[in-house]
Amino acid sequence: MRVPKGRSEGKRINKKRQHQLEFINETLKELDLSHIHPLLETTTKYAISTGGKRLRPLIAILCTEMLGGDYRDTRDMFLALELIHNATLVHDDIIDGDMYRRGEPSLFSEHGVKKAVLTGDALLSIGLMYASKTGKPEIVEWLAETALKMVQGITLQNQYKRKLMSVDEYLHMNYLKSGSLFEAASALGGITGSNDPEDVKKLAQFGKYFGNAYQIRDDIIDTFTPQDSENSPNNDLLNGDPSLLLLYAINSDSIDEDDKARFLSIYSGECKDLNVDQVRRVYEETGSLQKAIDKMQEFSNMAKEILDSYPESDAKESLYKLLEQYNSSFTDNLYKVSSDMLQGH
Repeated sequence: MRVPKGRSEGKRINKKRQHQLEFINETLKELDLSHIHPLLETTTKYAISTGGKRLRPLIAILCTEMLGGDYRDTRDMFLALELIHNATLVHDDIIDGDMYRRGEPSLFSEHGVKKAVLTGDALLSIGLMYASKTGKPEIVEWLAETALKMVQGITLQNQYKRKLMSVDEYLHMNYLKSGSLFEAASALGGITGSNDPEDVKKLAQFGKYFGNAYQIRDDIIDTFTPQDSENSPNNDLLNGDPSLLLLYAINSDSIDEDDKARFLSIYSGECKDLNVDQVRRVYEETGSLQKAIDKMQEFSNMAKEILDSYPESDAKESLYKLLEQYNSSFTDNLYKVSSDMLQGH
């Protein structure tokens, strides 16, 4: 059972987590790219520097620390993880035609498709180099398998573009393209912290649940982003990308036939006339929004159950706080997404 921390202790833990984030960002900033050709060095730095929350490397080092390891010994491990993550983002933006990443022009929109493809390949290669520098073959194996899972997830997403799929198929795709990287982050933290097979297995499951919840959260944010935000709302529906919200709504017995026909027309690409307020109304009236939130919190609660099996520690408390930060805001007000949640992924 989790024991809540006092206010002063909570501040101390938050301060420590901030130090860990600074350590991650400084390590990435100081990354030696002197062995990279100048033609790729600039774009490689650009891809890394666009920031984001560094959530996955943070989860990795917190898992290491929770097992008694020192987060300062995780440098090569989290570099490998974050570089491979950024490689997939560069390639995803090309495939999806996304002109912006984390509020900045995407790499391909700024430097062209060819340079972006090669930069993504370079990031993947450098990531595997750092994985091998850890001296742990298990880390290389985890990252290689995860990269393949993510490619398969994006392949499925494109295969089902403007097509409907079952909820189970969606959740599997969700795991492959997002949950698998969180799974790897937590597993790598376990390998670095103790390398006990049981810990690695448990933490991998923790990361998988966290990642699955996180992707559903993204679906919800995509729909409920304010219209005046720089982030364009309802991209999934307009782009024809399957989301849990859409699938729940379309399969609902309570959806109005006119609403259903309109949604399918937008999703199929036949119609571009999207009314954001109408979309939100349908997701609420059909119970789709609440069902998606319930599913997100179900994964989050399963992740918390795994944390409950570990002794109390600052690292464990930080992992709890991360789960709450990325899930709890939906319970208070279903229509307000806080500004920190609209920032980089």
